[in-house]
Amino acid sequence: MKSTYDLTRIRVGQPIRLAKDEYGHDVYLEYERSKDLCVRVYFEDGGYRAEEHDIKYDVEIVKQGATVSSSMYIDGLEANIPEEIIMEFADTFAWTIDFSIQVKKGDSFEILYEKRSRDGEDAGMGNILAGKFVNVGEELTAYLFENEEGDLAYYSGEGESMVRQFLRAPLNFRRISSGYTYARFDPINGAKTPHLAIDYAAAIGTPIMSVGDGVIRFAGWNNQGYGNFVKVRHNDVYTTEYAHMSGFAKGIRNGVSVKQGQIIGYVGSTGWSTGPHLHYQIRKHGSLVNPLALELPPGDPIPEGKQDAFEEIKKKYNEMF
Repeated sequence: MKSTYDLTRIRVGQPIRLAKDEYGHDVYLEYERSKDLCVRVYFEDGGYRAEEHDIKYDVEIVKQGATVSSSMYIDGLEANIPEEIIMEFADTFAWTIDFSIQVKKGDSFEILYEKRSRDGEDAGMGNILAGKFVNVGEELTAYLFENEEGDLAYYSGEGESMVRQFLRAPLNFRRISSGYTYARFDPINGAKTPHLAIDYAAAIGTPIMSVGDGVIRFAGWNNQGYGNFVKVRHNDVYTTEYAHMSGFAKGIRNGVSVKQGQIIGYVGSTGWSTGPHLHYQIRKHGSLVNPLALELPPGDPIPEGKQDAFEEIKKKYNEMF
């Protein structure tokens, strides 16, 4: 059955079943390769036939939300929103908002998602269908819709892909331990100095990602106080820099290409640092700019000819909020 699925790739924890008829004869062997697809090997006439099938679920659409009083993660859990849904929601908006530092008390969010069951038993969560986040009065939305290749993707209310050139944050929302500071007082020299960057307080060893595709222009020790330091050139306009790392990811060196979201190093406290954190900064045409205020080009729009269908989906989900 290798042309359909290579069974040497089966994973611990995935269900596998043997179906028999009323006479006890083997009918098929079924393996769930993902939460959406299963592979069946049918036994027939002394031979075998392998096919891939969609897994059929009973689906209930659930709406849940919360108002932020401490953090989106904690308040979401206290509102009984499943952890995996909170994390997927954060991933959906990862190009739009930095949940580790931009979320304010009083912000709110709502999520429409699929809750699945099979044969009357809970079968976990399906897709997030739509999400809404209100950040300091600004409403951000995302809707699940087919992209140009026919795959499911998320689009903003304006019909632009949620995927953009840069991620808003170089640290995964799952891993950051606390917020940031726009440090106006420098504890190293005891003076107030410009700090045109963001400091993310996080545990030593927290993975650091490149916020966009690019080429490593420097990976090594920086003698100007940054300690272990990485510079990524993304294009003729933008460069991002990551400082105070405890170490570099495997293979990270000058001249190496990296992808958006690829781990390039780990949080540390090297160089002029009073505690573990990531110092993150962006240069535009060589000059430092505020990463939070940087307006990046919108993502790809809804495929041509599908705008009306998208508006229908948007209307449907908005009526559920």
